Amino acid sequence: MATVKATIFFEKRLWVGAFERIDKEGYAIARHIFGKEPSDPEVHEFVLKSYHELKFGKAKEINIQIQRMNPKRAQREVRREMARMKETTQPSTQAQDYIREELEKNKKDKKSISSANKQARKDDQFVLRQEKRKEKHRGH
Repeated sequence: MATVKATIFFEKRLWVGAFERIDKEGYAIARHIFGKEPSDPEVHEFVLKSYHELKFGKAKEINIQIQRMNPKRAQREVRREMARMKETTQPSTQAQDYIREELEKNKKDKKSISSANKQARKDDQFVLRQEKRKEKHRGH
């Protein structure tokens, strides 16, 4: 069983959706930029048609305790959570921390790949220069 929580919020000049997923693998989050403010039917349609295209980060271990709850109580909890989210319109701090970690990890990966490519290019140029020097010093 998986729990998915979608939070739509305004960030800088765009509307962004943060989709949090908690399942047996752990906690993962994906971001999707909507652009203009999406209506409820548009969000529902997006979840139905494009949820599988979301790129969730690596699942993070999380300790979950499942408690069975009275359906009416669960409905009240959801209503309270929705009211709280309307006031804050920001994703949970856990989601923010996860996104920040993913961005930092991607940044480090990209930087290491970039530096490796740069070093390989420098090595190739060095070899080329050495070959040119040898060509110049050969007898005519």
